[in-house]
Amino acid sequence: MNTAVSYSKWTFILVLIVGFSCQQKPTAFDAAVGEVYQKAISNHRTKRDSLDYFFYQCQQYDTLLLSDLSRAQICHIKGLMYETQLKYDSASACFLYGASLLSNDTLKVKLLLRAACDVVRISNFDEYQKVMDEAGELVKQLDDPVQNAAFWGAKGDYSVEIEDFKQAVLCYSQADSILEANGILRVRDYYQNRIGLAYRKLSKFPLAYEALLKGIELSKLNNNMARLVTGYIQLSRVYRTAQRYDEALKWQEKQLSLASELNDRSQIREGIEHMGIIYTEKKEYDLAEDYFIEALEIAYDINEPSAIGDGLANLGNFYYRKGDMTKAIDYYNRSYSYRKAHRNRDIAILNSLFHLGDAYLAVKNVELSEYYLTKAVQLADSTQEIGWAVTVNKRLVELYRSTKDYEKYAKALQHYIEVKDRWNKVKENTKFSQLSIQYETLQKETTIALQREQLKTRTQLLFLFGNVLLIIVLIVSAVLVNKKIRERALRVIYNQQLLVNDQRKVISSLLKKTVSFKPDQCDNKMLSDLLTLLEDQHIYQNSDLSLEMLAQEMGTNTTYVSQLINKEFDCNFKSLVNRYRINYCKEQIKVNSGNLVMKNVGLMAGFKSQSTFYATFKAEVGMTPLQFTKISQMEKNLKVG
Repeated sequence: MNTAVSYSKWTFILVLIVGFSCQQKPTAFDAAVGEVYQKAISNHRTKRDSLDYFFYQCQQYDTLLLSDLSRAQICHIKGLMYETQLKYDSASACFLYGASLLSNDTLKVKLLLRAACDVVRISNFDEYQKVMDEAGELVKQLDDPVQNAAFWGAKGDYSVEIEDFKQAVLCYSQADSILEANGILRVRDYYQNRIGLAYRKLSKFPLAYEALLKGIELSKLNNNMARLVTGYIQLSRVYRTAQRYDEALKWQEKQLSLASELNDRSQIREGIEHMGIIYTEKKEYDLAEDYFIEALEIAYDINEPSAIGDGLANLGNFYYRKGDMTKAIDYYNRSYSYRKAHRNRDIAILNSLFHLGDAYLAVKNVELSEYYLTKAVQLADSTQEIGWAVTVNKRLVELYRSTKDYEKYAKALQHYIEVKDRWNKVKENTKFSQLSIQYETLQKETTIALQREQLKTRTQLLFLFGNVLLIIVLIVSAVLVNKKIRERALRVIYNQQLLVNDQRKVISSLLKKTVSFKPDQCDNKMLSDLLTLLEDQHIYQNSDLSLEMLAQEMGTNTTYVSQLINKEFDCNFKSLVNRYRINYCKEQIKVNSGNLVMKNVGLMAGFKSQSTFYATFKAEVGMTPLQFTKISQMEKNLKVG
């Protein structure tokens, strides 16, 4: 019996050794997978619909006979395939598993960074930070400019997801600069496109045009036709957002022409759909309707589930904007049913639920509006889609307020405040981390500069001391003592001044959030009247101020006042009044920061309650009134110092 057990034991060990050897030693199968992998990656840059074919080619090999590298390459192909299907949770799982098979090499960094971008898309910010920390360490070790740029690109994607578009511009610009400094053209067109997207979100249209045009030129140099198609449609979107529809149509026609040459039906569908959006905004509804229907037909023809769901939703949006609520609700329902049946992304289903709730609210069907908005809230909470949770909860609060169901209103409002706080914390934590990194970097640079200066000074002193000591020891000793005392005092003063300057820079960067909302002066009498009421009479201090009251004071109607505010101030009535109230509060805090009851400041400014004042102040300024008071006091102390 012992002999049998011993035999089995050694047989098992032998199998393990053979199996391990087979796994680690490259085989003909590994070479075949490697060849397929290179073709798949090459095709992915130009023709995304080819990934399924390459993945199924790899499926014929038994993974037990493949090396870890080959298995990781298959995971890469599979993850990219899931990305094209918008299944970002599955894609990130593939990338992370593939990365776990590898040691510290370039492919591992690629997989980690793709995983980071995908977990951001499903709002898993904790996992994103964990993956980025690991990727960051590897990027430092490898010193590869392409992966270093990709690391900054992933940071940019995160900033876009949390809607910090200024930071997104910085991250994408850093990625592009790294590639440019190393003479690398490939991928730079992608980063320029992303810079253009971020500037479009910031409504900085000239900068968006510049970035996208640069991206288009880079795509031509790279001979990347797929990216060029994307650049054309992105540029068309910028012109559309700026309401320059003729230019938008010109670039959109270029996109459609190139997509037709490439026979890329997915891009053709997207371009036709965007034509529909442009004509909708131009209120040329007949043309727009034809484009939307054609785009939907192509989506069905090429059998892209996500495109079909989007096409149905876009037709719903079209009819909603046209005012045909019956058709709008019909298409929203079809979009919702299709997306559920074909397992579209949670965010797409959320979109349909929200629009259904909004459409039913527009036709005053409170019961169905509440039903769909409540489902949307539940889905947003369960999937951790914080941005959507804020949007949907806000609409549900508006619903209960309009029906005067104060019990439900109070619960919905509490939930809305909670998710809004969570969303703000995500943004604030990011900004705080960025500020801390900048501050630490500045401190390190200052310390290094001081150390160099000290070393230089010591060398000079030693040289002087050695030469002068030969002439007269006593005189030189006295001179050196005096110099050392003076230098020590100067260093102390210099260090103190550096700390004060650092504090001033941090405080200045925070207080820069205060902006002027006053438009340029003009000869418009109604605008002058409005400015007089706001700037001189401080009409906003009336807590019961309404658009109707303001129109009555100006001797006109609410429609004209609303249009005037939208045109001259680029906001609505409520936002304008809140901005003047917040500016009033900030001035009071700055002047009387040590002698204020914060609640009274809000009431004097015109806010009806302390909670409304605090929430509005934080939304406009980016910090609480108490935080602003502390920073304002710090600024005063520095000035006095």
